[in-house]
Amino acid sequence: MPVTAELLERYLGIRPSSATEATLRLLIWTGLQMTGAPEGSFMVLDRDGGRLLFAMTVGNEDSEQALIGQPVPLGEGIAGLAAASLEVQIGAPKYRDIRQSEKLGGGPEAVIAAPVVGGDELLGVLTAVGFVSGKRFSTDDGRLYGGFAAVAGVVLDQERRLARLEAGSPATPRDPRAQRIAAIADRLGRDRPDALDDALDMLTRIERLALGPPAP
Repeated sequence: MPVTAELLERYLGIRPSSATEATLRLLIWTGLQMTGAPEGSFMVLDRDGGRLLFAMTVGNEDSEQALIGQPVPLGEGIAGLAAASLEVQIGAPKYRDIRQSEKLGGGPEAVIAAPVVGGDELLGVLTAVGFVSGKRFSTDDGRLYGGFAAVAGVVLDQERRLARLEAGSPATPRDPRAQRIAAIADRLGRDRPDALDDALDMLTRIERLALGPPAP
């Protein structure tokens, strides 16, 4: 299995057979075209390790081979700050502990780092980098790239949910009583749709008695 697919599966539960990896690459590539950046990466969150890991780089194959799997501590650097603050960050960092491809010469001159959030959970960070001396990204560039990061969060979160459902369906059989309740609801929906409101009201009352009121 390619390293990128392995990291996505290990930390996000993304199925290797899904089209999510290709979709993520396309989102990064499109974001780079819109912001004029030659290279961008997706860094996945390693929650237990308190760090980000380079999981994908678009724009330069040598960079991807050099960067893949390298860690960035949370809260450090532009990417770490984006992860910690959950806000897009723009800056001109000097990576001291990240090994770059020798073909690139110096390190990045300018970076956009945008958090990738699925639901209310941080999944990683998208970065866009420029290497030309004096390169700077604008606030509009950051806002635009943040939009692509938001779309990436939706895509990754949706794929995670689908993977969990597929993984859980054979291993977690549904309670027969729950199946019976669902069957009754289906029958009422077909034959007596006018009775669904009463049935829902009764079930809601039972839910509140057994579990208390739902959380706001």
